[in-house]
Amino acid sequence: MVYIGSSSGLEKEIVKMKDMFLFPTVGWVNKNLMGKIFSFLRFIPGFFMSIWIIYRKKVCAIFHTGAFASIPVGVAGVVLGIPIFTLVLDSRPGKAVNLLSRFSKEIFLPYEGDFPSLGYKKKIITGIPVRENLTQSNYEKAIDYFSLKRNKKTLLVILSLQLIPLMKDNWQFIIQRGDFEIDSPCEFVKQFTFIDRMDLAYSLSDVIISRSGAMTTAEIENLGVPAILIPYPFAFRDHQFFNAKRLAFKRNNIIIRREKEVKVKKFPKLIEELYGKKSSVEANAAAENIAERILGYVRAV
Repeated sequence: MVYIGSSSGLEKEIVKMKDMFLFPTVGWVNKNLMGKIFSFLRFIPGFFMSIWIIYRKKVCAIFHTGAFASIPVGVAGVVLGIPIFTLVLDSRPGKAVNLLSRFSKEIFLPYEGDFPSLGYKKKIITGIPVRENLTQSNYEKAIDYFSLKRNKKTLLVILSLQLIPLMKDNWQFIIQRGDFEIDSPCEFVKQFTFIDRMDLAYSLSDVIISRSGAMTTAEIENLGVPAILIPYPFAFRDHQFFNAKRLAFKRNNIIIRREKEVKVKKFPKLIEELYGKKSSVEANAAAENIAERILGYVRAV
């Protein structure tokens, strides 16, 4: 198995594979003319690197989830006649997914829906694969890892939000804040630029506050943890709002707040209302289903 991603993304932090290649690709969405030209110039070396990797590693199928790093690999696959498989993550697919889905043997959908921008190729509802360890983490191990207390409620915050001074002292906090330092007068606050063991953070969480990217909403959906979702306001085609809306329609322990609607002083009440409302969930077999379909196709040709 070979992994190809972007050198400007999080892949270099979270993906640990022997055969991993990171391209200097950049996106073109919401860019001006010069930005689009620069993106195209970055595409060219990525395309030829993809050709080399496909030949060198004897690639027999390409599986992608969209984003700008998928384009050079997908185009190389089309040129070389390598079968392509597309996994749709967002409720409103981006340009890379819309483009490469036209050349895909099969399109794997996150849920039942029309997705008219994907054309009339074979569409299969599989759901979104999530990391297996998310539902298998040990609570006691998580307590030790984060050095937190067993008798306190835990709030997981996956964005920068000055909320801690407003909360009662029976809460403790795990915060992924990026590069923004958050004031933390409470001793039970664990701040991280990036949380390496998200599985352990999830296992402690009683309530989550987060953006609503495709993978985050999929993980929250598969864990059943109540959440307040604040969609990123500049996401392409507002897809984060529609990701959150779909999940809120499916579950009664999800609250959506547009960023312009966020009133932090009201959050403690919302968090207390969500506490204890974890939903039961079914086992996620998306990864197995997708792998079986791709392997079945490869073996048949």
